Amino acid sequence: MINKKFIWQDKAKLRKNHLSWQLDLTSLGGKRNFYLTKDAALKALKEFHKRNKTEIEDSDNWTLRDLLGEFPNDSMMLEWDQRIKNNEPLSTFYWKEYTRMKKGKPLPQYYKEYKEIFNTICSIKILGKEVGDFVVRDLRQDHCENYIMAYLENSGKKGKRGYKTLVGIKSRFNKLMQHAKKARCINENPMLGVVIERSIDEDLESKPKEKLSTDFINEVEVLMPKSCTLAYKFACSTGLRAGEQRALTWNDIDFKTFEVSINKAAKLECIIDYEIVRNGVGRVKTRTSNRLVPVNGPLIRKLQELYIKRGRPEGSELIFGTKFGTMVNASTWREQLQATIKKITNKHLVWHDLRHYYASKQLEFYGDDVWTVSNLMGHSNVDITQKTYGHWMLDTAKKQKLKEDQEKIWGS
Repeated sequence: MINKKFIWQDKAKLRKNHLSWQLDLTSLGGKRNFYLTKDAALKALKEFHKRNKTEIEDSDNWTLRDLLGEFPNDSMMLEWDQRIKNNEPLSTFYWKEYTRMKKGKPLPQYYKEYKEIFNTICSIKILGKEVGDFVVRDLRQDHCENYIMAYLENSGKKGKRGYKTLVGIKSRFNKLMQHAKKARCINENPMLGVVIERSIDEDLESKPKEKLSTDFINEVEVLMPKSCTLAYKFACSTGLRAGEQRALTWNDIDFKTFEVSINKAAKLECIIDYEIVRNGVGRVKTRTSNRLVPVNGPLIRKLQELYIKRGRPEGSELIFGTKFGTMVNASTWREQLQATIKKITNKHLVWHDLRHYYASKQLEFYGDDVWTVSNLMGHSNVDITQKTYGHWMLDTAKKQKLKEDQEKIWGS
């Protein structure tokens, strides 16, 4: 059976006497073309069908495993690299993400995580049937909420999975469902209505891999795109989480006291008036994340210049929004940062590493005054700061002792 859902007439092109019959095969790895008549489009579809028979016939009945496709091993990757050169795409999710990885997004380690995550999801059983064997269009919200996410929450290697891990897994599942919509497998994402709750007192801070030098930070700043430079400087100088920074409005900046008030954060999903809101603004991570952070003079002046350049906007307008006044996408800054870093090193850094850089500078200055650093970081308690940056604090203590020892030997 040839599915004609890929063919429709573009009324706007018809009014302009242009080729109006559209054949859109992009979701199956093909192209989008326009034809004079429906018969011509149907003929092209039949020809594509001969070359890609199973992909067109079965898209309505794909299981989750069909949608994912096979995860490439080393030999397959060589074959796929050749396919990319020859413009011979596949229609599976792993292929799509592989091509994105080759362009620098996502990072290679994130791509490798897909295999483990989706193998786990596919093995989950719902009423005796594995999720991987479900036809994609048969997945419902209650399947996602009561079986998939519930299983994932309680099946971590060290017990319960944390909030941050679950959000990451859900984000990857959402990406798979977006691909399913493009492939015409589903109309709506069954995971959209599922909200992952976090304890109000929970504070999870990923540990830094290494301490970044000021010279390295400055080198990256020079190469960053102009559209992102101020956001980058702000992150390095204030230590705000990406979600906190994306949600900042002009009301949050006090030009007189040189302070920024953190009282909200961007959320992929949040509940407002008992309704689930996508890409909205919700509460900050913990109660202590509501804080005031000092902003240095040069950075305040940069913000004042931007404020005047934009014509002194309303206080409710976003500081780091897009040119359309909307919130910056969660991945935009990370991708720009990674593209810039690739020019100078093989390091894999994310936007959150800029927060770690800020922490390192505060610890160098305040030394043993961990309480002050903890407040500036917005941690729920000092223990979080010590657990996250304890190895750096030890380094600082060792350096201080060495300095004192040398003064005793040689005199001050």
